[in-house]
Amino acid sequence: MRRQIGFLLQLAVLTLLPLVIVWQLNFDIPYVWMPILTLLGVFLFMAGTKLREG
Repeated sequence: MRRQIGFLLQLAVLTLLPLVIVWQLNFDIPYVWMPILTLLGVFLFMAGTKLREG
């Protein structure tokens, strides 16, 4: 069960980060959000990796 949750977490991050880039380019969100969302994506991806390994 933890491996499935980790996989879904990684899949969500890999799907949503490119969408955030497209959203930023199309709707011109403030630049401060890009590093925040990127770091959040990295931490969520690392959490998904830990869940899949454990």
